Amino acid sequence: MQAADNPTDPRLAALVGELSVTDPQFRHWWAARHVAHQEFGTKTIHHPELGDLTLDWDAFQWAGDPDQQLITWSAPPGSPTQEKFRILSSWIAATPARDVTERRTDA
Repeated sequence: MQAADNPTDPRLAALVGELSVTDPQFRHWWAARHVAHQEFGTKTIHHPELGDLTLDWDAFQWAGDPDQQLITWSAPPGSPTQEKFRILSSWIAATPARDVTERRTDA
C-alpha cells in the first residue's frame, strides 16, 4: 500500500528489494500484487496474564495530510475482551500513583 502511495520513496524501495532477495514467499506475494488498502479489521493480541484479547480496529486518514492517520482500537461490547479490559482497569486503579513531582537541585 505504501509503495503505491509513495512510488519514489528510496527507503521503501530498499526494503522491498531486501525482502525480495531474502524471502521467496514475499517475492511471490509482491509479484502477484496481493495488496489491499484496509481501513478496519480485527486483531488478536496475547496478554501474558489474561490471555488473548480480540480487538476491532479502524483507521482514519486525515484529509489535510494523507500520510497521517488515526487508528482506534476497541473491544466489542459484551465480549470476553471487554471483561478483560475491566480487569486491567481494576489493576491500574489498585496501583498506587507514583510521585512524579519535579525536584529542583539548584538553590
